[in-house]
Amino acid sequence: MTNKNKLKFSPLFPNSPPTESSPISSNNLVDAQKPLLPKQSGNSLDHRYQSDDSYTILFLSKRGMSRSPLAREVLREKISRSPFFGKYRVSSRGVTQAYDQCPIDGNLRTYADKLGYVLQGYSRFATLPDLAQADLLIPLDHESDDFTKVHRHALRGKVQSFGTFLPAGSSPFVDDPYDRDEDVSTEETYNEIIHYIRLGCSKILLEIPSLISKD
Repeated sequence: MTNKNKLKFSPLFPNSPPTESSPISSNNLVDAQKPLLPKQSGNSLDHRYQSDDSYTILFLSKRGMSRSPLAREVLREKISRSPFFGKYRVSSRGVTQAYDQCPIDGNLRTYADKLGYVLQGYSRFATLPDLAQADLLIPLDHESDDFTKVHRHALRGKVQSFGTFLPAGSSPFVDDPYDRDEDVSTEETYNEIIHYIRLGCSKILLEIPSLISKD
């Protein structure tokens, strides 16, 4: 995952990190002052097996259109086949409000579908209540990592970047599919993203007991 000679897709995809004032609307600030609602399980088909006191894992990425939804589905699938089934909720959000309710990346959906991962729905912007309800927040890129730092006052859970679950020497974050090397094909880009996300989620599953605990 290199960072030189990358294609740029501006102005469609702004590069400026979120600020304290822009990413959270006044409506979200009002919502954050209200009592938190019972945790929801999103689109998971396993929601009826999740207890009210299950833990929440939240993946974050710049747009919430590709990397974080894929990580959500990969980890959900792994949890469903483990002793942790029903004990953990996994969700995803984007940290750039302009991409709220955008369709999931069609290219990624095609490649993921070949591996049995069904990416449905739309991206969702991370609100303060979303952040506050997460027991573990996992940023997949620089933008989402900055987002957790800007809004650290709203967090009660642990933040751990995705790169910490990858082999030593790996990039700390998963590459942006819209910002790739000129000589790298679309197929190679998405296959690499899928590979690293599956690899990282396997490590997350192994470390779940130590990652999340409640006194």
